[in-house]
Amino acid sequence: MHKVEKEILDCFENGDERAMELLYDNYGDTFYGIAFKIVNDEGLATDVLQDAFVKVWKKSENYDSSKGRLFTWVLSIVRNQAIDALRKSGRRNEIQGDMADVSISNEPSGSVDQDAVMDTKTMLSKLDTDKRKLIEHSYILGYSHPEIAEKFNMPLGTVKTRIRNAMKELREIFGNGR
Repeated sequence: MHKVEKEILDCFENGDERAMELLYDNYGDTFYGIAFKIVNDEGLATDVLQDAFVKVWKKSENYDSSKGRLFTWVLSIVRNQAIDALRKSGRRNEIQGDMADVSISNEPSGSVDQDAVMDTKTMLSKLDTDKRKLIEHSYILGYSHPEIAEKFNMPLGTVKTRIRNAMKELREIFGNGR
């Protein structure tokens, strides 16, 4: 576990609001970029990030480090908030784009030796192109499985199976640090 993540978790455990400041300072730009990519609206992305961080604060006791990194846990909350915001605004089917302009790193800014950085994009690049696109569209860009099936002209069951298999492969990649 990285020093910043440990510090954030210690603050959560002690009810220290500084946890949110550390979270925002170290990961805020990345999470905002993901929210913006999903909602494609600066104001809504800001609201999504704020709502997601409030949820993170309120539910911090639910975080389980044995199930994954803090970054990944917060990322899923931000992503889900963004998708919920789109649904509430009636714009769910307007998700656009690809990964070309989304910057994702699971490392806090400036806190780690660059040789030790396990960059999420680098890990995704280790998947074959088809698997990577399915993971990017599902977990990062916010597409539902039926939307992916339609976009890539694939049966829904095939999409679900390929995403599940890609996630297994990603777990191995992250676990091995390759």
